[in-house]
Amino acid sequence: MGIRMLRRRIASIVDWVDGQMGVAIQDVTTGIEIGISADDLFPMASVCKTPILVEAYRRVDAGRLALEERIEITRETRVAGSGLLNFFEVGLRPCLRDLLLLMIVVSDNSATDLVLAAVDGPQSVTAAMHGLGLENIRLDRTIHQLLHDIHVAIDPAAEGLDFHQLKSLIDADAGFAARFRDSERAFEAIQQVTEDRDVASPRDIARLYAQIARGECASPESCEAILQTLERQQLRGRLPRNLPPNTRCCHKTGTLGNGNVVNDSGLIYVSDRPIAVAVLSKGVKQDPADTNTAIARIGRMVYDHFSA
Repeated sequence: MGIRMLRRRIASIVDWVDGQMGVAIQDVTTGIEIGISADDLFPMASVCKTPILVEAYRRVDAGRLALEERIEITRETRVAGSGLLNFFEVGLRPCLRDLLLLMIVVSDNSATDLVLAAVDGPQSVTAAMHGLGLENIRLDRTIHQLLHDIHVAIDPAAEGLDFHQLKSLIDADAGFAARFRDSERAFEAIQQVTEDRDVASPRDIARLYAQIARGECASPESCEAILQTLERQQLRGRLPRNLPPNTRCCHKTGTLGNGNVVNDSGLIYVSDRPIAVAVLSKGVKQDPADTNTAIARIGRMVYDHFSA
């Protein structure tokens, strides 16, 4: 199957999705790229955690951070959404390496914001990506700020509430809780809040992974550590789902709402040959299981093409 045929087959999957989807693929060895809406901007959701991971390791390389540095978990560091730290006891002091692992492997939002604080915030990550020539990767908010903005767009009563206050109000106010369960209200809120912030193009996300694979965006040792962290990803129902057993896939997913944003991005290894793949979406209205299946089919098409 030629590269043009691969693009046509992937485009047929993208056309089937009830929403907007962009795809970028790069053969890291040859630099050959193909894409569908590859330069359009999409919400990164938790895909932003890969640029954050890269910036953290760049700072380790520069001697500005230490992987062994310990950061305390407090009541104030809890962030809504995915992860495990919200269920750990206050006072725990994981090291930066632990937080990076949690940020990627279980997409822990609390760990992510602790790492963001350690690297001087979202703007530092954006500046690092632009310094790598990736102008279409932009991080504007912490995970807490992003989710807070979505919550306020769903119901202004969420303004200023922290993790604990929001949970208490949802538990106590049935009307408030019902508004948060309203899928159409959540869809509109996500569309509004992610229109031009915390976005990236599939092409630049794929190029970031290619730089990781080539050992270019940080030291070779740090890039290998980044790959090992991404390879431990536990959320494997998208790009790697249909790959042959034991296929190496170093990747990071992202989701917002009830499948309104469903992303995956990373490196699929065909033998020892890395292929960078980024699939980003927005405004999706279908069952998230169907979008997961579409992304899984793209992953397998990429594998079959390059294994041939």
